[in-house]
Amino acid sequence: HDNITLVATITARQGAREKVLLALKTVEHDVQGETRVFTDQLYMNRENDHQFMMIERWQSALMLEKHTQATPFNTLVHAIDGMAELQLLR
Repeated sequence: HDNITLVATITARQGAREKVLLALKTVEHDVQGETRVFTDQLYMNRENDHQFMMIERWQSALMLEKHTQATPFNTLVHAIDGMAELQLLR
């Protein structure tokens, strides 16, 4: 199986930065406990403090698919709903 990298760009809406950041830090911690994830790191855009990037490397597309159906990812999606834009690039 080929490794797969997921790059998520999350842009918080005005006034929602702290709530979005807290949700991202929570999911970063939870995902690190998932099997088959090699790295899961959260970054902040220095030019726009409302924009974050999460980079995850997975053992396979199947493991990534399981992740997108697991509780931590779905909790994040619901936590930032209406407060941020989420773009995923595989």
